[in-house]
Amino acid sequence: MAEQHFHARVVKAETERDNGRTVYVLRLLNDAGRVWTVRVDAANGTLL
Repeated sequence: MAEQHFHARVVKAETERDNGRTVYVLRLLNDAGRVWTVRVDAANGTLL
């Protein structure tokens, strides 16, 4: 979902705990070299 939203690919993924919930922290890279760090709620897939 994050790859489609940002038109980029995930190059790194980590899991964190944030106030009792599990959050995925994703690093994305697009073809132009732009990098995003995105947090995703693991329970429902919502971008945070």
